[in-house]
Parts: sequence; structure tokens; C-alpha cells
Amino acid sequence: MTTPDTNTIFICEYTILPEFTTRDSCMTLFGGMTPTDDLNELGNVKLLGRWSCVGEGRGYCIAQAPTVVDMQKWLNGWISMANIKVWPCLDDNQQRELILGKEPDFKVEYNNVSGAPHENESLYFINYKFRPSHREEGFSAFAEMSREMDQADSGKCTCYGRWHVPSEGRGVAIASSPSAFDIYKWAYNWDELCVCKISPVTRDQDTRSIIQNGLGFKVKHSALMEQVKALKNA
Repeated sequence: MTTPDTNTIFICEYTILPEFTTRDSCMTLFGGMTPTDDLNELGNVKLLGRWSCVGEGRGYCIAQAPTVVDMQKWLNGWISMANIKVWPCLDDNQQRELILGKEPDFKVEYNNVSGAPHENESLYFINYKFRPSHREEGFSAFAEMSREMDQADSGKCTCYGRWHVPSEGRGVAIASSPSAFDIYKWAYNWDELCVCKISPVTRDQDTRSIIQNGLGFKVKHSALMEQVKALKNA
């Protein structure tokens, strides 16, 4: 069997607190961050991908860390502004090995998790959960797929990554699709076995561009940075 990775993968689901000033400050702070800022606050955490539902002030991320403590150290910087739920998870290869009791016949690559959508396509984050009466059937159907079946299943959509919480019979995926029809067509393939919730999302680069182009961003960001500076010097 495959030697387990010492770094656990985590699914994070966040919702910015609803108070207007809190939401505005959180989005302004995040919108002004650079990739270097991200690396500085992550510590021992490796961020695989993060996607936002800007209009709802919520989103998701997939991260990898040596321990739960490392994850919570990173998230601690945001808990005054957002509720953040965290679940340890398995990728496709680990999930199939768990169900089959042996290494799967093929391995799924995870080298473009945070990739941009293809031209004229959009990104969608999918939450799935097997129906209680079809959970074992769903596990078997997924685990026994061949590479060809797996690729054909998504149709015109491109899956950049999929992760599972086996104890709850649910999981998530990030995918690019040319249309709402195509992303729902993929989900419909599994309609008998599971329920899928699909959210249109943007990755960090696009989310930050949207925020920075909002009314008064530069003024709000400058004032917020002065507050942050004062706190650091206190």
C-alpha cells in the first residue's frame, strides 16, 4: 500500500461574520494581500487552493499541514472576522485505497488545483453527499471507476481536484466548466446516489481584483493598514 503522507489535507469552509463593518474590513484586508503576504501568514501550512463566493462573503480552501495546530495557528488570524469550519480529508487516490483495501489501478494527479479556468469557462465548487440509503453503493461506484470512466464522467468539465470525508459520506471538488448545463450534467450522473451543491467561485487572483476595483478600496485599505500598524506597535 501507499505510504501515507505525513501532511494531512484539510477542507476549510469560511463565512465572514455578517456585521457590515466586519465584512468590509475582512474583504479589504484580504483584497490588499499579496502572494508574499499569504506565504508569511501560512507558516507550516501549504495552501493548495482557495475560492470565494464574493457576493455572499464566504468561500472554501484546501490546505495541507503537518498538524492540526499548524492549521489553527494560520486560521487564528481570521477568526475575529469569520467562522471557519475545518475537516481532515482524503484525495481521490487515498479514498479509493481506503475503500478497495489496496492501491487503485490508476492515480489522479493534483498538480493544477489552484489553476485558472479555461478560456470562456468558469470555476465551480461542488459539495457532494451520498444519500443515506446509497452510501455504500456510492463508495463502490466511485472506487471501481477506471481512468477512462473517471475522465468520461465529467464530460466537458475539467476537475482540478476532489477530496473526501469518508466518515460522513461526503466531499468536495473544484472544476472548470463551459456552462452551467455542463456542470449540472456531471452532477446529474450521480443524482441517484448523492446530492450535489454547486457554487460559482473565483480564485484568489480574481477575487482580489474584484475587491480592489470596488468603491473606495484604496482609501479603506490605507486606513486599515494604519490600524494594523498601530496594533503591531502597541
